[in-house]
Amino acid sequence: MVLRGILVSLLLFSIYIAGAFANIIPIRKFDPGFRPVYGTSYSFEQAGWYGLEPREAYVKLLDEFNFDWARLPFFWDEMVDQSGKLVIDDLKFAIEEAKKRNVKVVIALGVKTPYYPEFHLPNEVRSKIKFGNRLTADHPIAKDLIEVDREVVGELSVYDNIIFWQVENEPLIGNVNRWKIDPSLVAAEVDVVRKTDPGKRPIILNHAAVGFYDKSWEELLPILKPGDVFAVNAFFKTKGIDLFNAKIFNREIHIFWPDHFVWPVYSWGLASPDLSEIKKKVEANGNRFWILEMQAEPYIKKLEEAQDLFLSFEPADIKAADSFLKSYEIESVGLWGAHFWQYREKKGDQTWTQTIKDVVNN
Repeated sequence: MVLRGILVSLLLFSIYIAGAFANIIPIRKFDPGFRPVYGTSYSFEQAGWYGLEPREAYVKLLDEFNFDWARLPFFWDEMVDQSGKLVIDDLKFAIEEAKKRNVKVVIALGVKTPYYPEFHLPNEVRSKIKFGNRLTADHPIAKDLIEVDREVVGELSVYDNIIFWQVENEPLIGNVNRWKIDPSLVAAEVDVVRKTDPGKRPIILNHAAVGFYDKSWEELLPILKPGDVFAVNAFFKTKGIDLFNAKIFNREIHIFWPDHFVWPVYSWGLASPDLSEIKKKVEANGNRFWILEMQAEPYIKKLEEAQDLFLSFEPADIKAADSFLKSYEIESVGLWGAHFWQYREKKGDQTWTQTIKDVVNN
């Protein structure tokens, strides 16, 4: 009898797993008349990595797609020279070109901003952070970081098409070095941004939408004021650095993630991120709820993977993800993957850019 119960349990568990993988982006009912405001993220450095001419590709993106906003990241290691002077000509160019086309701008600043390797740090700053550090308001790098935030906001606040300052990107999620940013440091950064910006523009804080069990994002809500935005990043077919890691007898054991294997995020039923509950709590806090990054590209670690015949994420997945998010009537959605779409088009594949146009331009 016990054996039969175990076998039945295993069978049901197998069906549950198989169902999640067979229906990675669940189909949900949505109002066909509802349309969110769409935006995207853009990095000149990432465009260059893909072999694009960054400024030309950025302007082409603005001209061809009806995005309402563009998120532009500040990279501390690339945009501050050795004398401490800001080198942000590309950022200014991007803001100005957006203004010409009535596209609004979100500036992402801090120690951790979008795009690999996430923590964009000068070497002398990186050397002050140890493996597994939680960066608090009294960490050795905090004073310099806050001063950099002050300078960036002071320099860019003259542009009236900047509508939000995003402070840190997924601060509570650790990177490969297990670095995390404590809410105390996020709060200190938000405070200096508010004080420095004469326009008193609202703030965006965000988190990765992980499982139902993760409530850490609620630690960020007290930092926000009414009218600020709390956003999550929605990736449907996810990949990690390690498939499995453990520490055994003081030795780190790592099994690296297989190249073509992805893990479902939203097809686990009650175990999936609960966007309805997150939205409800955010709005009860007096804030707006956004999706800052909706997955619209596969995971690409090496350039040759961008030409893979068996991509882990396809153009049809973009429309499925868009429909899924529309069911929650989220006011604004950012599509993640602009450089990849343009790279594929450059290589003769227009299915990605056409799909984005179908979603955004109609």
